[in-house]
Amino acid sequence: MEFILVSHGDLAKGMLTSAQMIVGPQAQVAAFGLYPQEDVSTLRQQIVTYLQPLDANQIICFTDLFNGSPCNVVTSLMDQYNIRHLTGMNLALILEAFMMRQDPHNSREDLCHALLRQAPQTFVDINQFLDESKE
Repeated sequence: MEFILVSHGDLAKGMLTSAQMIVGPQAQVAAFGLYPQEDVSTLRQQIVTYLQPLDANQIICFTDLFNGSPCNVVTSLMDQYNIRHLTGMNLALILEAFMMRQDPHNSREDLCHALLRQAPQTFVDINQFLDESKE
């Protein structure tokens, strides 16, 4: 299963670097960023070039922000490529995705559904958590 991380600026690349610091080097993953000096067509072409030799049925794209330019670029590719696209990525979910894809029984759809179920648990109000643990 191939993962593609796409963001504004260096967020996707930083997230990949951080994830690999925790779980070790990862194959079949790429990170792309949209930068102020670039047009969205440049980002789109970089992603297309990367996608072309891949099995589209095994690709999950993670983007940083719903309706942001990187999200919209990936969305525009969904008619041409059978990719699965999740937006609102964070480090916890990327780590979980890396771990889940190690199990050959997890399909792309299984992985996406599991990540969507876990997403709310990755954003925690620590003040509330600590208050509740005192009770």
